[in-house]
Amino acid sequence: MTKADLYDEDILLWSERQADLLRHAADGMQGNQEAPDWPNIIEEIESVGRGELHAVKSLLVQSLVHDLKADAWPLSRELPH
Repeated sequence: MTKADLYDEDILLWSERQADLLRHAADGMQGNQEAPDWPNIIEEIESVGRGELHAVKSLLVQSLVHDLKADAWPLSRELPH
């Protein structure tokens, strides 16, 4: 099974394998190890960053909506007092 196949078929196994390869590379142990799957590693790191940014934006919007509702309907029974 190629790196791309493993990435598409079992992301958990792929990520564990890539983490192991990166640990070995960080320790300076290349040996007979295969090279890390750099294109997909880069894609995953970028995806994590975008996901975190999306989560922060979503939480900020939710917070603003709650603040606007609290200001607009201060006596609403649904709002904690």
